[in-house]
Amino acid sequence: MRGVGDAVAHDLRTPLTRLRLRLERGREQARDIEELREAVDQGLVWIDQTLEMVTAVLRIGEIEHGRRCAAFGPVDLGLVVSEAVEFFEPLAEEKGIGLERALDGDVPPIEGDRSLVFEAVSNLLDNAIKFTPAGGRVTVGLARRDGAAVMSVEDTGPGIAAGERDRIFKRFYRVERARQTPGNGLGLGLVAAIAKLHGFSLVVGDGRAGGCRFEMGCSVMEQRTHPAE
Repeated sequence: MRGVGDAVAHDLRTPLTRLRLRLERGREQARDIEELREAVDQGLVWIDQTLEMVTAVLRIGEIEHGRRCAAFGPVDLGLVVSEAVEFFEPLAEEKGIGLERALDGDVPPIEGDRSLVFEAVSNLLDNAIKFTPAGGRVTVGLARRDGAAVMSVEDTGPGIAAGERDRIFKRFYRVERARQTPGNGLGLGLVAAIAKLHGFSLVVGDGRAGGCRFEMGCSVMEQRTHPAE
């Protein structure tokens, strides 16, 4: 966990420095109570962002150390994906993005932690909607392929350069095009940790209409083999 702690300490330095400077400036330069309140409100926003980042990193560490395996059980991936899509429909509509689903209803259950699987799907959806411009489209798919359940999220955003695809699942890494977009670079790291815990495959490639396509492959329960006890 030392590497995680070092990464957190390094990444906390910038928002905490900004927060200190903002509050100092507000205290010294505020001409009235409204300007002081504005400085405090902005400080609270940065505090919330920092807390979210710390929570995400600690969650990744917990998952990477396998502390959630006890919650494994049958998971209806089709139902989880549908719930995630419904959760993000208002956000997609607000941004003027079409959110479509192409779900195969004949996919057997997988084995895993339902809440973590939902979190992985949600992070992929959130990422796709965040980087897809108004008028674009995000498509969520679920199909059975070669005995596995394959969940996909495809968008029509700017895509991810081939040279960056092997780094996007690392903590705090943000692609060049995302530098000006709010975020902490931990969402895909969390997806990768969840996929690794479950033994899922996780790949990213080009979308069929531009943008990018994430695929997460999950062994269905009827295909799993367990070692003899």
